[in-house]
Amino acid sequence: MKKVLKILIITIVLITNKANAANYNLRELIPLNTETTIVTNNFSYKDFYYNESSHSIDFNGIKNLTDKELPISISIGLFGNNKRNLSIINYCTKEETLRSKEEKTLSIKVVTEDLPDDIKLEDVKYIAILGDNINCRTSGVGEFVGQTVKEIGMAKNTTLDSKTEFLLQILVVIGTILIILFLYKVLFTTAYQNTDGNSIRRGYKKYNKKLQKEREEELKKNPPPVKEVKKTKTDEVLKQEEEAKNEDKSGTDLHNLYK
Repeated sequence: MKKVLKILIITIVLITNKANAANYNLRELIPLNTETTIVTNNFSYKDFYYNESSHSIDFNGIKNLTDKELPISISIGLFGNNKRNLSIINYCTKEETLRSKEEKTLSIKVVTEDLPDDIKLEDVKYIAILGDNINCRTSGVGEFVGQTVKEIGMAKNTTLDSKTEFLLQILVVIGTILIILFLYKVLFTTAYQNTDGNSIRRGYKKYNKKLQKEREEELKKNPPPVKEVKKTKTDEVLKQEEEAKNEDKSGTDLHNLYK
């Protein structure tokens, strides 16, 4: 009889201790004072819950599941009665680490500084483990305020509004017209054809005229040296030829012959 009574008492105690225990997963809302365990690739967060009376998140154990030493880290979302995010606590401490397979207890105190100005600690009604914060972030308190737990971390809506779509359509039409005009000029006009032997294109003609003018001015300022003419005859021979040209040939026999 005593043995049966003992078993009954133990059973009642176990049921009482587990009354508030439940199984939850990552990114799932957990009511206050509800104990649960969540396992990630890096940690096992054992028997933790949000203590409503002390406004703290108490872990009976955090175990490092990897084969390397890690800082204790976690990302916890705080949610209001409407199940929308009030704040996010990105906890990480490099001063207190866990060796491979080591386990420690932890209590994270939630203070008013963790919440927006118009939110009180009493407004917190749910928590959710968003991840193990393996990158060790400590900022980002107000990043996802007002979002549901499913919306947090999702890509923002990239759908364009009607005004933006209309503007893009106009830009596409203008671009298409410009391409058509360019192709028309290339295929059916001489606007982009060569205009002289130096392959000067019509579009650059004005620019080349400017360059030519600059070259001419440069030649005026710095003319090239005059090349010396090489003499093939001596000065004496040239003098004799000049005298022969100027000589009066009117009395010669050759001149009389052709009279």
